[in-house]
Amino acid sequence: MSNVVYIAAGQGREFAWKSDDAFVKLSSEDSGGMFSLIEDNLTTEFRLARHVHREHAETFVMISGKVEFMLDDSTVVLSAGDTLHIPPGEPHAVRCLEPAKMLTLYQPAGLEKLFAAYAAMTSEEMADQEKIRAVDLAHDNVVL
Repeated sequence: MSNVVYIAAGQGREFAWKSDDAFVKLSSEDSGGMFSLIEDNLTTEFRLARHVHREHAETFVMISGKVEFMLDDSTVVLSAGDTLHIPPGEPHAVRCLEPAKMLTLYQPAGLEKLFAAYAAMTSEEMADQEKIRAVDLAHDNVVL
């Protein structure tokens, strides 16, 4: 049996939110736990507060649009063709400046499980900041 994985354009497990329509292109299971690959389709409403991943590195590859990353000592605006690697333990915040598509590689795998946990929550749970914080912490997402 082959271990080859093919995911067509516009396919993958979808997590559709107001500011991010995300597709899991390769999951933890697909890569044997080595990495996860997510396609993010962002609107200009997309914002992530300053946060850190203690165990996961993130590599962002811009396909189109513009996304701003605020790091501890600099701000970087990514546009088509740009790549940014953020190792574990590096605080960062993100905001979409113009509609964007980017690929995000998480290493090791597993951060896509945070998306699944959010998707499983009720609207009441999503409004509960303590519940959100507990889910974030359980999935290596520490909001600062």
